[in-house]
Amino acid sequence: MTRKKRFGVSLDKETFELLDGVAKGLGVDRSRLIALATREYLAGQLHFTRPHECEGVLILSYSSSDKSEVDELLESSGPLIVSRSHLHTKAGCCVEMLYVRGPSDSIWNLHASANKVCKECRYVPVCL
Repeated sequence: MTRKKRFGVSLDKETFELLDGVAKGLGVDRSRLIALATREYLAGQLHFTRPHECEGVLILSYSSSDKSEVDELLESSGPLIVSRSHLHTKAGCCVEMLYVRGPSDSIWNLHASANKVCKECRYVPVCL
């Protein structure tokens, strides 16, 4: 049996209610949901803790009013972006799907910069 560590987490009311609703919807308790979410988040972040050549898919979602700022960011990322696909949702949001390749720290910097502009920003590394 795996030993567990207990710690307290403070959340704003809205986040707590979202967490509680998702836990109920999935039929798990809050501790289990937080453990799953934390494990998934850390797996994504741990990927960047070891410098290496990296490639994967970066998905961005943002308001069309931010398109010029996102375009400028992506154009300045030049050789990292191997492929780029842009589409619009029915609600008028922009979605970019980027295939990126390069040093992990450069991809991390692109991801961090995009996170400042975009509503959603997800990086999925691919197997090499």
